[in-house]
Amino acid sequence: MLHDIQGRALYDMPPSGGLKKLQKFCLTALKRGYLWAWSDTCCIDKTSSAKLQEAIGSMFGWYRRSHLTIVYLADNCWPLILCILFYTRNWSLHKNLESSNHKTDDAILEELTRATGIGSRFLTNFTPGVDDARSRLQWASSRRTTRPEDIAYSLFGIFNLHLPVLYGESVEFALGRLLGEVIFQSGDISILDWVGEASTFHSCFPARISSYRTLPLPPIPLSEQSSVTSQRPASSNALRKLCRSLNKIPLPQFANRRLTLPCFSHRITLVRRTSADPLSSSYTYEIQAPGLQPLEITLPEELENVASLPGGLESATAVPRIVRPWHSKSLGGSTKLDVAATEQLLVTLGRPFSALLLAELPRNEYKRIASSTLIAAHPIDITSIFQSKVRIFNIV
Repeated sequence: MLHDIQGRALYDMPPSGGLKKLQKFCLTALKRGYLWAWSDTCCIDKTSSAKLQEAIGSMFGWYRRSHLTIVYLADNCWPLILCILFYTRNWSLHKNLESSNHKTDDAILEELTRATGIGSRFLTNFTPGVDDARSRLQWASSRRTTRPEDIAYSLFGIFNLHLPVLYGESVEFALGRLLGEVIFQSGDISILDWVGEASTFHSCFPARISSYRTLPLPPIPLSEQSSVTSQRPASSNALRKLCRSLNKIPLPQFANRRLTLPCFSHRITLVRRTSADPLSSSYTYEIQAPGLQPLEITLPEELENVASLPGGLESATAVPRIVRPWHSKSLGGSTKLDVAATEQLLVTLGRPFSALLLAELPRNEYKRIASSTLIAAHPIDITSIFQSKVRIFNIV
């Protein structure tokens, strides 16, 4: 649209399609006392890759520092909040300027949270960065964009990342590059918590951002935390030894489309298919692994029937594994070996966790097997935790 309006009188042009929206936008800004306005639909020179890269990389900052932000919602009615004005389809304010519209208004925040899925603490005090990465991906999990790659590019700002904009690459590669950079900079393993189809970019990343729509496992209730800590083993030396070893484990790393991931590993000893529906691509299995209660998983593809080999799984050379990804942040970032740290370790390791299912490949590499539902694994007891091993997996 930039080249369509250059050198022409905007208000003399026929008000049709996107041009009508632009005219209304400029008139609205003028009525509010502004002589200059910037619109992402026409103020980006998309014929210049350099200018397009700069605009996409800077857009979040421009909106963040703007004196007034005007949002046009063709299909929704949202409230007015702080210096952001929301207009309905006919360009009338959803709420007039005399109504309650400040971000300290609990009713406004509640309405915004319901509409966007974004917690009120982020709406009132948001900082760009890679913290709370899983939450930020969940906010965008229902979003649709005209260009598929923009589903990833539009998130560069909230993660404060600067990556190349490569229109023409697949959405899986655009999202994969974003997720890879998040792990590279932070080691955050929460973004591995998703369900659905795996990406061709990397097996640990989803093909679509909608896979983050499923909520992660909820925190363990305080009553259950108390029962976990009551299972304290007789020897505290083993607990301190485990705590020291976990603090020495390297952080997860992503480079060259390879994920180096520390995990508690549980070798599967039994796989039994309990149901199958090829028409809906749904296969359910009962799985047993030492240290874990029997668990049920649902996969979009049929799992290789290794149990049918002579001697069962014990004779298989490539046995799938249930793993628990580990990051030092799981202990709150503490490196002390005091009572509070060991108590936290007991609670953390004893609670249910979102597990990954890995299949072994040649050259000591692994591939994640995507699941249709969250794999909720439950440790048998604290003693079984000390029998499990942490190892580093190279996942492609």
